[in-house]
Amino acid sequence: MRPQHVSALVVVAILATGIPAALPAQQRDPAVEGVWRFVEEVDHRPDGSLIKTGPAAGYNGLLIFTSNGYMSSTIMPMGRTWRRASVTPAELRDTFEGASAHAGRYECDTTKRTIRMENIMSLDPADEGKWDVVGYRVQRDTLELSGPWTYNGEKLTFTIRLARLK
Repeated sequence: MRPQHVSALVVVAILATGIPAALPAQQRDPAVEGVWRFVEEVDHRPDGSLIKTGPAAGYNGLLIFTSNGYMSSTIMPMGRTWRRASVTPAELRDTFEGASAHAGRYECDTTKRTIRMENIMSLDPADEGKWDVVGYRVQRDTLELSGPWTYNGEKLTFTIRLARLK
């Protein structure tokens, strides 16, 4: 493992475990706490019609919400076959464009059913220091996150489904 990867893992571990509870009880929802595996993303146009975005093979990833108010998310496109020693610039660009990784604090608004997630660190440096707000719903061991986003200049609504890992 490269030194910069070790440093990133140490920072995430400190954020996830070493800092006292950052959220008052009213900003927590125990139902979202845990480790969630990416299942699917469904995107809709404003008229309700479906649109396919992302890699043909789909995504793989994890979203972690800790009980002390921190989160970490890594989503990678599936179907990658390259190796670091032989990867092409085009393969790296495709991976980067299809990937998502960020970590930071989170706050739940159980009345509005939204989660605010801070990007303390992000794959895209332009996102660092910003907060994302998404809707959420937990049904048994399924977490759905949803919200607006723009894809190729078109305004869409996404719904991401994740399964709780036990």
